[in-house]
Amino acid sequence: MKLLSCLLIAALAPFAVQDDPEPKPVTLGTVTGRIVFDGEIPEVKPLSIKDSQINPECCGDPAKVDRTDRSLLIDSKSRGIQNAVVTLTVPTIDLAIPEEPIVIDQKGCRFEPHIAVVPVGATVRWKNSDPGSHNIHTYARKNSPSNRTIASNADHDTRFKRAEVIKVTCDLHPWMVAHLVVTDATHYAVTDAQGSFDLANVPPGEYTLNVWHESLGTSKAKVVVAKDGSVSPVEVKLAAKPKSRRR
Repeated sequence: MKLLSCLLIAALAPFAVQDDPEPKPVTLGTVTGRIVFDGEIPEVKPLSIKDSQINPECCGDPAKVDRTDRSLLIDSKSRGIQNAVVTLTVPTIDLAIPEEPIVIDQKGCRFEPHIAVVPVGATVRWKNSDPGSHNIHTYARKNSPSNRTIASNADHDTRFKRAEVIKVTCDLHPWMVAHLVVTDATHYAVTDAQGSFDLANVPPGEYTLNVWHESLGTSKAKVVVAKDGSVSPVEVKLAAKPKSRRR
């Protein structure tokens, strides 16, 4: 009887239910690319700032104030667009909120940085490194707008709870302009001087890449991350908006 049982077990062994093998780790990819200008590169003139508008006690030597118009910075060789915001959302990943505040400084009578990405729920720390007072005026619609004076060497924290693009100005120095891109996207980047960006740790799948620029508007592109984590570089072209004709 024991011999029969052993033979039966041996015969059924190949049909026994096997434990599922351990799941293979997901290979994450890095989405890279460039945002480039399409068309004839326009001439960008310096900001129109009168020396009489510059208080040396606040901004220092008027001759040293940076008068670069940062609203459209294009590299003449690569045609890359600086300060474009690139976002991508992975539905299966929770939005990561930075533990430390995102610092926007007022230095040399300019906002630094000019463009900042702020995850929904994150804190922005407005800082003033200049010897004189500055003003923070946020033109928010979905978040609470603010208009506050920041004294020299002081700071103030603000938290943003809803996604939107917010223009920021200093009423005391009208050439000071910045933009906050408050987003609920899981991956984001601001393009460098050559228009390049990279979004790391993106799982395999098909996604929509969203592009925003303060002067050139928005655009979209499809991105596919393969199972092995490979992904083709992305190039998105932005063009100047056509000037409206008055009738």
